[in-house]
Amino acid sequence: MKRVLLTVHKFFPQHRAGTEVLTLKVAQELQSRGYDVLVVAGNPPDVDARRRPGQDTSEYVFEGVPVRVFEEPLRLKGYTFKHEYLHPGLKSQFVKLLDEFSPDLVHIFHCQNLSAAIIEAALEQAVPVICSLTDFWFVCPIVQLKRPDGRVCRGPDKLAGNCLTCYTPRLFAPANQFKEAFGSKYPGVEQLLSRLPTAAADACWNAAYGTYAAIKVPAAIEATVKRPAVLRDLLSTARAIMVPTRLMRDIFVENGIPPELISNVPFGLDTAPLVVHRQKTASDHVRFGFIGTLFEHKGVDLLIAAFQGLPAQYNAELSIYGDPYQFPDYGPKLLELAQRPSPHSARITFGGTFPNEKLGAVLSNLDVLVVPSRWYENTPLVVQSAFATGTPVIATDLGGLSELVHHERNGLLFELNNVESLRRQLMRVIEDRELLTRLREGIEPERTVQDMVDDIERVYDRTCPERAPKAVAAAEPRG
Repeated sequence: MKRVLLTVHKFFPQHRAGTEVLTLKVAQELQSRGYDVLVVAGNPPDVDARRRPGQDTSEYVFEGVPVRVFEEPLRLKGYTFKHEYLHPGLKSQFVKLLDEFSPDLVHIFHCQNLSAAIIEAALEQAVPVICSLTDFWFVCPIVQLKRPDGRVCRGPDKLAGNCLTCYTPRLFAPANQFKEAFGSKYPGVEQLLSRLPTAAADACWNAAYGTYAAIKVPAAIEATVKRPAVLRDLLSTARAIMVPTRLMRDIFVENGIPPELISNVPFGLDTAPLVVHRQKTASDHVRFGFIGTLFEHKGVDLLIAAFQGLPAQYNAELSIYGDPYQFPDYGPKLLELAQRPSPHSARITFGGTFPNEKLGAVLSNLDVLVVPSRWYENTPLVVQSAFATGTPVIATDLGGLSELVHHERNGLLFELNNVESLRRQLMRVIEDRELLTRLREGIEPERTVQDMVDDIERVYDRTCPERAPKAVAAAEPRG
């Protein structure tokens, strides 16, 4: 029987975003075609995990798919900055898993939280590697190709100089976490400082934190500068790399990945539970919605500001779905923003999260999905899901979004980070209900997960016709 090991940065049931859904659906479709499948995932926390207790690994079955998880305590053991992209402890565990499961190939949907050391492990075990890239982690350590000032980026420059000002500062623990950890390790020092006047104690803590940062700087710089070449070289050993958009292909080629390795394989989704919800529930006003992670790069604050600025006489509502407490530095700010005085604040609701099987029902109660992202979204499955239910999309004119959303055909586009531009598109839909009808009529049938796996199997057959014997693997040319 054909045996495939799929890797992903996080997975159900704790994590339910687009890449997790995609990995699950591909795994289930492969199973239906006779493959023996195992999903290997990380389990990162949404908040600080420095002292997260628990076991190193776990295993379970989710919706018929066997899952092995490398837990956060394992990832944190002996952690250094370099371990973010090349983790020897995770590599050792992955080698054991390869020996145990003996896959015909490793299909990577994500390496984050596992590190690219899993590619090294597969190569050393002579197991072919196939990649389906779902974001830009191999190019950008913060994934989003977004600078601190909001500008988008195309990847590391020479010696990763731009990463030194963007990513490297994130490697250091914040001052409050440093203070907490230091106090736990040296309680006597903390007690001594607590007796000092506040100004004097703060000065001591600042000096200690500055010393800590200065000691760590060389290692942080080294890890940042070496990262691009290490990941480029490891990714280039894959038999094939599948990407869903032209944007993704262009960025990876610009960052040194051989173009001949890259195949265009657009994402597919399980359309059966969605197409039955193409009929919208009745409403005398326009219903806008956002569905996804409530984090800064998703731009939900832009959407709230644009909606609140609509003229008072406009009849509309905004429903926001996602966990506002998942990221406590951002989500609660959205709740505050939505409560600011405005003619429309009372018509903004937060619907929380819901099981994936309820997505069609949620979309049947929305007239327009809004995706106001601040980064190069790849191919958000929520956009494809919206189209499957006949729901037009208003999205940022950027990256993979603009390859899916065609302005004035199946949706509308607005300028990146521009609240006024987004508000104009909202107003157009409210003012012209015939526009909404035309946009719905412009939506074409969505690609299915079966279509996607057909393409994946063709890549498997072309590049990995059979598992190479370990003894001759070093001499085998890449397909």
